[in-house]
Amino acid sequence: FGSSVTTDAFTAITELSLFAPNHPRLLALFAGACAATGANISGAHISTTRDGFALDTFLLAREFDQDEDELRRARRISESIEKLLKGEQRLAALMAKRRERRGRIGAFKVAPEVLIDNAVSQQFTVIEVAGLDRPGLLFELTNTLSDLNLDITSAHITTFGEKAVDVFYVTDLTNKKITSPQRQKTIRQRLLEVLGETPPAETAAARQSG
Repeated sequence: FGSSVTTDAFTAITELSLFAPNHPRLLALFAGACAATGANISGAHISTTRDGFALDTFLLAREFDQDEDELRRARRISESIEKLLKGEQRLAALMAKRRERRGRIGAFKVAPEVLIDNAVSQQFTVIEVAGLDRPGLLFELTNTLSDLNLDITSAHITTFGEKAVDVFYVTDLTNKKITSPQRQKTIRQRLLEVLGETPPAETAAARQSG
């Protein structure tokens, strides 16, 4: 495991880069650690090397005016991730503490959207998710994709004000595209549920049919 941190006071962004052996839930773990420590992810670039390592770069909204304080905060996040990888901490416990501290979400409205495309890439299914940004959203999305037995090979995370637009390049666990219409429907319903826009009855029906 390796990490590096850079800060930019002008853009109010702190860049945290992480390098670790890849596994299907690694991005969810990284995003969960950021959410649990209160870090607001304003962007991210996720990539996987051919030799089985993940290089993930997160753009975090700056929290402190002084670089020294900001660097210390980023290092705490990195240390938390390392402990999770080593099994010294449990993500569920960290997220439970975060939920206890989380305040109410603002009353902004962003129409949710989930697009699933097999034409953009020859190798991957591309899933684009757009909706109201909130703390922990990236973790919830990536955790859901992992629960659906999808392997995230690459991702591009951006925010436009209150709107988050997240693009994931995925395969199933046999490294194949998601071509089944029924499975695509299930993926879409589960992601819309994360965005808070799927009625419970519709969600339950989708799970039963999936």
